[in-house]
Amino acid sequence: MRIIFYSYEYPPLGGGVGNATKKIFTEFSKLDNLKIDFITSSISGKYEEEKVYKNITFYKLPLGKRTKENYHKQKPLNMILFSWKAYWKTWSLILKNKYCLTHFFGFPGGLVSLLFIWKMPYMVSLRGVDVPGYNPRFKYFYIFYKPLSWVIWKLAKYVVPNSKGLQKLAYKTSKTVNYKVIYNGIDTEQFKPVEEDKKFPVFTVTQGGTLFGRKKGLEYLIQGFAYFTKKYSNTKLLMIASGDLEIEYKQLVKDLNIEDKVEFVGFKENNWIAENLPKCHVFCLPSLNEGMSNAALEALASGLPLILTDTGGTEELLKYKNGLVVDKKNPKSISNALEKIYLDKELRLKMNEQSRRRANEMSWKAVAEEYLNLYQSIAYPSQ
Repeated sequence: MRIIFYSYEYPPLGGGVGNATKKIFTEFSKLDNLKIDFITSSISGKYEEEKVYKNITFYKLPLGKRTKENYHKQKPLNMILFSWKAYWKTWSLILKNKYCLTHFFGFPGGLVSLLFIWKMPYMVSLRGVDVPGYNPRFKYFYIFYKPLSWVIWKLAKYVVPNSKGLQKLAYKTSKTVNYKVIYNGIDTEQFKPVEEDKKFPVFTVTQGGTLFGRKKGLEYLIQGFAYFTKKYSNTKLLMIASGDLEIEYKQLVKDLNIEDKVEFVGFKENNWIAENLPKCHVFCLPSLNEGMSNAALEALASGLPLILTDTGGTEELLKYKNGLVVDKKNPKSISNALEKIYLDKELRLKMNEQSRRRANEMSWKAVAEEYLNLYQSIAYPSQ
């Protein structure tokens, strides 16, 4: 079974979409009955072709040279350019090989799959920003994209949101497509809890590896932590990762006079996060919108209580009451949740156990198997 897979981003480019693609490919690389030609973006600004796994070949398309400062930026014009170049690359591939289907993560690959529907069927994975209405920053883009996405989803064999919450948002575009929810997975081998005496010496709050984007609501976390730490001084906020808002957040910390309580460590690789995230005491991500946060999944596997807003994935992540739900754009609500977990050690330790329990049910191996089952049902519908 041979497929074409599209994703605009792949590590180190991008955030959750790229990371999810890499984790699934790690599992797919173990299969002998699957071959993938993967079309993605180039970091160098030059066309690159590489066989990263024995059964997965990467075709990296040049969209302009990328630096560490803009690895995680999504520009509509670049996405349009990606679609154009991916279209012609697909032509060159189908002249040489026979494919069962195409599969894409995110919206740049959708138009390409649609244009080749006469040649092969396709399926769609929805990750968040590719759903109209998800990110206010793209509100004008969504005006044009929504009718196109309706057509793309309608003709897909499957449309796969990564949470029930994202599926509800997708319903606003179309209710009549063939939806199948497949959650993001968790690397439970890399991310593991630590004993209580191995944690940081002060009560530490973190947003994990979440990038500093406006929809993540991290200004409300900083404001909520400011209320909390004024009341309980033996506390710390560890801000991992970076992004366009880093200067703004650092200024907010200064304005709130909590510079001695907040540490910005910048962008960190997964190994560093896996070592230090479990040493924290609570994870907080007050997103304004979300598909299913990879950072929250890593915190889950690390055995941390989760403080989340009611967005995509929250219902699934807090299945065992291993955290608290707070109001959006409400620093006081965040402060109250932090206080509850801080004062009740027994509750926190119970949440630790339940987070890890939930994580053990959500492995990347299981995710890859679900995708493979869909591939087989499309490629061999009569079996």
